[in-house]
Amino acid sequence: MDFDLSDWNTSEPIITWEDWKKESGFKDTDSSINGPSWVGRTKGGNPYDFSNNKFVELDIYKAFAEGMTISNSRFENVHFEEGDFSRVDFSNCTFINTKFNKTILTDSNFSGATFINCNLNRVNLTNAVFTVKEIKETVIYGVSLWDIKISEESVQSKLVIEKTYDLYSDIIAEGRIPMMVENIELAQFIYYLSDHKKFRDTINILNNRGVLLLGKFRNGGLDRLYKLRDWFTKKNYLPMIFDFDRPNSLDYTETIVTMSGLSKLVVADLSGDSVPQELHAILSTFIKPVVVYYDTQPYSMIKDLKRKNRYFHDIKFNGEDSDLLKKLPEKIELAETDYSEIIVDLSKEYS
Repeated sequence: MDFDLSDWNTSEPIITWEDWKKESGFKDTDSSINGPSWVGRTKGGNPYDFSNNKFVELDIYKAFAEGMTISNSRFENVHFEEGDFSRVDFSNCTFINTKFNKTILTDSNFSGATFINCNLNRVNLTNAVFTVKEIKETVIYGVSLWDIKISEESVQSKLVIEKTYDLYSDIIAEGRIPMMVENIELAQFIYYLSDHKKFRDTINILNNRGVLLLGKFRNGGLDRLYKLRDWFTKKNYLPMIFDFDRPNSLDYTETIVTMSGLSKLVVADLSGDSVPQELHAILSTFIKPVVVYYDTQPYSMIKDLKRKNRYFHDIKFNGEDSDLLKKLPEKIELAETDYSEIIVDLSKEYS
């Protein structure tokens, strides 16, 4: 059966905060709302629009508010306990001393919002638009961030990654400095780095599945790298391409070498101008299985690289991606054998 959006009824009149208070009997002196249903009675758009309001000293328990609008509002000392606020428009809202605990915020819109001294304990922000104006002094422990949209213009600082139900101000009042990061997207990674066992596990995962892809970006080179990335992803690898801005503290070669150290294999297109230098730097630092490919005569130093690393394999192909992908599996299988041999050698060396 086809799903026809024209069947949806979106004609329900708008229900404002004042309308809901009159209908529910909620008084301004009340301090909590338990299990409200802020959704429409028919399919389609949510008629509840609580925009341009100020909510202070209020506990909201297990609300069902999917798709409602609360934009341009201010929340101070508000506590959201669980509840479904997916697809809610929180754009340009200000949250101060506000707690969200295990709240569903998937696909919600926080563009232009501000968070100051808040707690986002274990909230689900999957696929949310989180292009906030500012977020600071806020607990983000356990936040789910899959496919979240972030803005580089957002001001982020003092984001707490410790498990706590307290606010940042409460922690500081105890005379304790919590573990913090300056970027919400890096929170989980930094949390893992802070734990020596989790850090080891993170390195092991990358070294068991990571593949660094090197090559030229121009004249179709980047498209070929993306095709290789897709191929490796389908084979359950974690392919990496250096197609982002250089880190502030590293030059380009240092960045490549660092990424190679976190990789299981290195796969390189010898037609890339910088690839020979990158491979030389990598193999001067690490022992890694390397697979190179080319459609013309490779550069003269390839013999030196083979001599430097016995786990070196090359592919001569006809210039077509299909031919490269046809020949690649055989070489990757050899590289996997090399990797197993390296693991055994290291185990014997450090046992």
